[in-house]
Amino acid sequence: MANILKYFIPKERKFYAMFNDAVDNIIEASIEFEKLANASTVEERKAIANTIKSLEKKGDDITNGIFEELHKTFITPFDREDIAQLTSTLDDIVDLIYSVTGKVEYYHITNISSYTKDMVAQIHLGCLQVKQAVYGLDKLAKENDILKACKELKKIESRVDVIYHEAISHLFETEKDPIELIKQKSALQNVEKIANKIEDVSDVVKTIVIKYA
Repeated sequence: MANILKYFIPKERKFYAMFNDAVDNIIEASIEFEKLANASTVEERKAIANTIKSLEKKGDDITNGIFEELHKTFITPFDREDIAQLTSTLDDIVDLIYSVTGKVEYYHITNISSYTKDMVAQIHLGCLQVKQAVYGLDKLAKENDILKACKELKKIESRVDVIYHEAISHLFETEKDPIELIKQKSALQNVEKIANKIEDVSDVVKTIVIKYA
């Protein structure tokens, strides 16, 4: 009976606005992340890092708000498990950006390679595609637009992967300082993780589209 009733009881739509807030926050973080990668001074990086820290806190607040709403809402737009997975994955993107920012600061990384800058630029483009995918969830009739964004996210992740392997190869060929090599390698690995997490968003969104479109 509960399964039948859910098709007749109005679904709580406020989740869509909360997802959009999370995505907008991700885009802001990716913009600041790109600024960080291209910053020319330590002072500039510190200021940007503080902004990213604030965005990470804002992302946590949005995430907690969604989970609180999920706990008290009877009829949700789609499966509770999918809402929880999407929420956590979106939050992970900002968390990872913040994590890389911390490594740049704590490891005193001043030489940010062109490879890293290219990866960060691709991640920003990926975040814009995340917006296209997630913003479309309240209009599942436009599933082709959503799936197009998801397909582009896969391409972006692949591009980042190629750049990452080129960066690692170049790093081992040119970096003679073992400590600097370790620091740079760690930063590159964590940037690549962001791209993987962005692709995870597309997987969650595609699951929702398959179930409900």
